[in-house]
Amino acid sequence: MAGCCRWPRWAGILAPTARCRAPSSSSKQKSPPISPPGSVLLDAGKHHGLLVTTGGWSGTDRPSASNRLPGLFVAHEHYALLYRLARRPAPARTRVELEVSNKFVPGPLVVHNTIGEILGKEKPDEFVVIGAHLDSWDLGQGTLDNGTGTAVVLETARLLARCGTAPKRTLRFVLFTGEEQGLHGSRAYVARHKAELPRTSACIVHDTGTGKVIGLGWFGRPALKPILEAELAMLKEVGVTQPHARGFGGSDHVPFDRAGVPGAHCLQEIAGYRFAHHTQADTLEMVREADLVQGAQVLAVSAMRIANLPKLLPREKR
Repeated sequence: MAGCCRWPRWAGILAPTARCRAPSSSSKQKSPPISPPGSVLLDAGKHHGLLVTTGGWSGTDRPSASNRLPGLFVAHEHYALLYRLARRPAPARTRVELEVSNKFVPGPLVVHNTIGEILGKEKPDEFVVIGAHLDSWDLGQGTLDNGTGTAVVLETARLLARCGTAPKRTLRFVLFTGEEQGLHGSRAYVARHKAELPRTSACIVHDTGTGKVIGLGWFGRPALKPILEAELAMLKEVGVTQPHARGFGGSDHVPFDRAGVPGAHCLQEIAGYRFAHHTQADTLEMVREADLVQGAQVLAVSAMRIANLPKLLPREKR
């Protein structure tokens, strides 16, 4: 299946006059000059000719004196064809003509996190943060990344606001913005709420699509394991088998964890996420409603149980 393959990244010499040549077997034979590259082609790496878009977290999305070479994603099958053509031996050469129209809006742009909370009845100045990110890419509707997480966080807030029992600590629900461009919303939150971080017990985010939540991924912190396994044992009834699993980065829990707050993300069944996210297939049809209900149940129980602990969660990583 060609769609399952990954070809080497080709910094394809894409200017109209460009040439791509195989290395000569003779050290005495001179190769014709190669024009500077006009772009870098990247394999979209998706099935069925889907495109993909994404941003860099290194702050190099905008052109500058040192960053003037555009990167372009190409459907996997087209990329594979170009790769084969570029590998042909001399005297064959491959030329590609590009027409790219982009518009850069002068920045910086002002964007906002969306925050709501349920005030704690005993320790209102201590917090548990439940989050997702509100921004997405525009090839599709952004359903899996991260409309589903946004919906789950809102439903969690609705459930807990109406349950009739106030938490001991304040529950803060945050829809971060600018996640895709480099966790800008969560970084700004951590910077602005720096004084509150020693009083923030945990941050849990939902950001891997519509699939059922099967665990919570944390960065080490072995002292959390016995606490979470005891407090969240009832979640086994809805399919959560790993309340303290190995975590990974890539979402808005990371700035919290780096600042010392235990940060976790929901481990979820794939449920089409890798197929559709960041592509034109990321549409409302991908949603599994029952799994979103389960996700809200998991976050509601996790948030309330952590908020009602006698102490803040321990912070030791090793």
